[in-house]
Amino acid sequence: MPLRAHEEITAGFLAGCADALACHPVDVVKTQAHVNRGANVPFTQALVAQARAHGLPSLYRGVLPACLRPQALCMYVGYEWSKKAVCEDAKKMTTREAFVAGWLTAYVESACVTPFETVKVRMQTKENMSRYASSLGCAREIARTEGMKGLYAGFWPTCLRNNVFNSFYFGTIHYCKDEYLSAPDSLVEQAAQNVGVGIIAGLVATVFKMPFDILKSRMQGQVPNASGALEYPTMMEAAVRIFRNEGVGAFYKGTGVTAARITLGFPVSFVAFEAVASMFENEIR
Repeated sequence: MPLRAHEEITAGFLAGCADALACHPVDVVKTQAHVNRGANVPFTQALVAQARAHGLPSLYRGVLPACLRPQALCMYVGYEWSKKAVCEDAKKMTTREAFVAGWLTAYVESACVTPFETVKVRMQTKENMSRYASSLGCAREIARTEGMKGLYAGFWPTCLRNNVFNSFYFGTIHYCKDEYLSAPDSLVEQAAQNVGVGIIAGLVATVFKMPFDILKSRMQGQVPNASGALEYPTMMEAAVRIFRNEGVGAFYKGTGVTAARITLGFPVSFVAFEAVASMFENEIR
């Protein structure tokens, strides 16, 4: 029996929480690699340095907004809605239509997750370690001093990042299943296919979304100076300044750790979703 709407939402939310809790230390290092102006050190070295300098709890700074953001829910539910908008029969959808449907999911998703992302990135950035004691305090301070504009910092690069990631993610999944995979013979084989294709699609999508992810992290991690001015007031100014000062390579800083975050996160969220879904399916209705 298919899951009811509230069960699907609950499973999606808990899967997102499991992903955030399991992978947050990697996410902290990823964000710091994105905002770093100099050369990045290897992942394990960065992880150890963070723990030594700020303590083990610092590896989970910003985990609350990471758990609460409805990103996976908006992404997957939005994709189901978008499929209906781009084709009459989802079973006959082409790879091109899958790309378009993925692209369309980003707008609502970005509107819902940007405030959570802003608080998360502010908490994770090294320069803000002593500025914000907690995620709730960070959110209150941003709202008080910067207003909604501050909470929605980096909205457009967030939107473009999600446009690009979702289109390549869902498009690649559709292409791989359509061109290379046969129908699974068992639930185990189906799960293995889903995890494997999901990781491949996530890695492909990561390569294309990196420049927008860098812009997003830079714009969300910055704090206004005493006069209220920002280093990166707009996405275009951020792109030009990063290019002039750091070169093209800066738009791909932290690609390795970003890919690792995707590779680790997808199996965790998939297994968590399936576990919760199984609990709902096995209960007496």
